[in-house]
Amino acid sequence: MNLYLYASFGNFNEIPAGGGQTSARRLKKTLERLGIVVLPINRHRPQSSTRLLRIFELYWAGIIDIVLLVKNLLFGDRKDTAFLFIGYSGSMLPLEFTIGSISKMLGYKTIYFLKGGGSDVIYKKEKSLYKCLFRTVLKFCTIVLTEGEVIENFIRVVSSKSKTFYLPNYTENGFAPDVYPRKPEDQIGIVYLGRICQEKNILLSVEIFERLCMRFHNIQLTIIGNGDSGYEEKVEEKIKQSYYSKHIRREGKINHEKLKELLRTQHIFLFPSNEPREGHSNALNEAMSWGLVPVVSSNNFLPSIVGDKSLVAQGFEPEEYVRIIAHLIENRELLEEKSRHMYERVKMNFTQSVVEERLKTELVKLFE
Repeated sequence: MNLYLYASFGNFNEIPAGGGQTSARRLKKTLERLGIVVLPINRHRPQSSTRLLRIFELYWAGIIDIVLLVKNLLFGDRKDTAFLFIGYSGSMLPLEFTIGSISKMLGYKTIYFLKGGGSDVIYKKEKSLYKCLFRTVLKFCTIVLTEGEVIENFIRVVSSKSKTFYLPNYTENGFAPDVYPRKPEDQIGIVYLGRICQEKNILLSVEIFERLCMRFHNIQLTIIGNGDSGYEEKVEEKIKQSYYSKHIRREGKINHEKLKELLRTQHIFLFPSNEPREGHSNALNEAMSWGLVPVVSSNNFLPSIVGDKSLVAQGFEPEEYVRIIAHLIENRELLEEKSRHMYERVKMNFTQSVVEERLKTELVKLFE
């Protein structure tokens, strides 16, 4: 089986620039492990820093991508080869419509992997032309892969005849412990892991922690990651000015081995994300796989990933998060119960082995 994979991979000799490239490379490896010959077509990613130049570069990149796509697909073997393209809808929909149309017209089985969250919200806000384009893309695809159950259900509503498959993010084999990791009892560790940017609400996380410190003395906050320099400076300044700065630990981007050692000692993953396109967070997966209890916003896929309404805060008022976390700290047996449940939830649903086995079954049907 052969499969053209159109996605933003970046330079394979360099560290991936962002979650999109990381996800694309991971999907490529997944497909190769399943015995599929992957023929990558690299989508150009705008590099300009100014908005106007990025828009100009985006249009030119789209034209170049279409030319390269036609060149690759025109002489391919349609019988044993499919075409999979990663898309996000929204502003990218016209390009995705064009790419999908070319694949369909050239006779390929066409797979649309709709990544990230928010596609349903965008669809509701857009006008008739956008909605028509979106439904058309869905209809001419052999199958639509989605990263979240919310989007899969949405697609079934707007295009009832479209075949869908839920392909969640997963933790790679070897990352999570084989047995449940017992947590320290003398201190409660709260952690944020991921990109340091305004959409992830890091400043709110610090404020939530400060309010918790007024009630509990045996807690520590660890913030891990790099990101937007301007926002990162604001976070550093807030930590520096905090009365509880001695209880806040700051780490940059760390390797997997160090991350595993750190997660072993942590209890709660704080994630009040307000990212409009928040997808299936890799950081959330990794934290849950080590038995951390996530306390998250109700944004996009987060509630369905966590699967526990009592851990989902409605809105972004600090006291709502404080209430949930305080209840866990005050009830240690409940905290351990939910910790074990999160560890098992990832093990059963969001590991590499589980997800790849499900995907393999679906792809066998596709190539029959």
